[in-house]
Amino acid sequence: FLPLENPGLIIVDEEHDSSYKQYEPAPRYHARDAAVYLAQLHQCPILLGTATPSLESYHNVKSGKYGIVELSERFGGIQLPEIALVDLKEAARKKQMKSLFSSTLLHAMKAVLAKNEQVILFQNRRGYSPFLLCATCGWIPRCKNCDVSLTYHKIFKELRCHYCGYREKELSNCLACSSTHLQIQGFGTEKIEDELQLFLPEAQIQRMDLDTVKSKHGHEKIITAFEAGSVDILVGTQMVTKGLDFDNVSLVGILSADQLLNFPDFRASERAFQLMAQVSGRSGRKKKRGKVIIQVANIDHPVIGFILKDDYINFYGHEVMQRQMLKYPPFYRLIKLTLKHRKAEVVTEGARQLAVRLKKVLGRRLLGPALPMVPRIRNYYLRDLLIKLHKEQDSPVRGKQIILDAVAALQTETAFKSLIVVIDVDPM
Repeated sequence: FLPLENPGLIIVDEEHDSSYKQYEPAPRYHARDAAVYLAQLHQCPILLGTATPSLESYHNVKSGKYGIVELSERFGGIQLPEIALVDLKEAARKKQMKSLFSSTLLHAMKAVLAKNEQVILFQNRRGYSPFLLCATCGWIPRCKNCDVSLTYHKIFKELRCHYCGYREKELSNCLACSSTHLQIQGFGTEKIEDELQLFLPEAQIQRMDLDTVKSKHGHEKIITAFEAGSVDILVGTQMVTKGLDFDNVSLVGILSADQLLNFPDFRASERAFQLMAQVSGRSGRKKKRGKVIIQVANIDHPVIGFILKDDYINFYGHEVMQRQMLKYPPFYRLIKLTLKHRKAEVVTEGARQLAVRLKKVLGRRLLGPALPMVPRIRNYYLRDLLIKLHKEQDSPVRGKQIILDAVAALQTETAFKSLIVVIDVDPM
């Protein structure tokens, strides 16, 4: 958005990254798409760089809209890392799991550390545990402002909501039945760091997630320490997947690929492929071929097969066929309407009436209203409507006007004057 008069070249690095999308507040733009439009305005070239293109960008390549330059080998001629799978179900059956780590991963880490080389472990969930569970009555501590469970952070001795920031002190007993049998369910980066210190007490371990990089130079300090070799194992969320280049990393471990693959979103497979491919690329970048160990329960998932072969082309073919059949991008444009109100009955009725108005014009192109994955955030109840417009057959200008007219008509009614309607074009 800088007022550049005559840009000669625009470069968007890691163009697939979802963090280019602005969610809150408005305008809810995508920086990559804004850069493409800016380049068009100034008639200057734009370069989108990535090892794992977004389906939209690669579809533009296949349809001739974009040109492509391919790098068929790594810098310096280093081989791509060897990728090994660990079947978590089989490992558990054979009693080969040591807490969160398979014996395969633990042996590999010990061998790497013995050579004074480094390890990166990836788990896309921060905190110690996603939630606590009372073993007696099944009660789970939940946020008072949002419809989510509280994440346990052992280091802070707190339960925290990752949506609104609400906090509670660590619990010693169940608030429903007073039982002291509270069990930790699942695991995040903090628990991985904690458990590693038991199995590898000599190793220097550092965690990189939102909790550890909040300070002014937090991110820089962690990267510098790892680069200098004073950290042996770096445990992190998707921060560790983003373009880090370390000479001495020879092993990458993905602790639970299933969490990526089973996310309830049409882009889950695409994001899982991108994250696993990107984090795998941190291994063996300079000296010799690295290794990647993926722990996964569903070893037959198609994405796992494509990752093993480093086969983006066939992954794209498989995924784009499903997108076309189910009417998703890159063939259809999505517009998501999120309705918010502090009263559940107002947002429910408002969403129903808005859907009726829109369906008269849009017909089957409108889906919903539906409950989002988290139906209440910061004490606002939410309902979603999803509109699918064909990229070539439906006019986006007309679609925009239909939506604005329907929302304006709804909000003229006294009952819905305070109803908030968020319109997000191309939601991620």
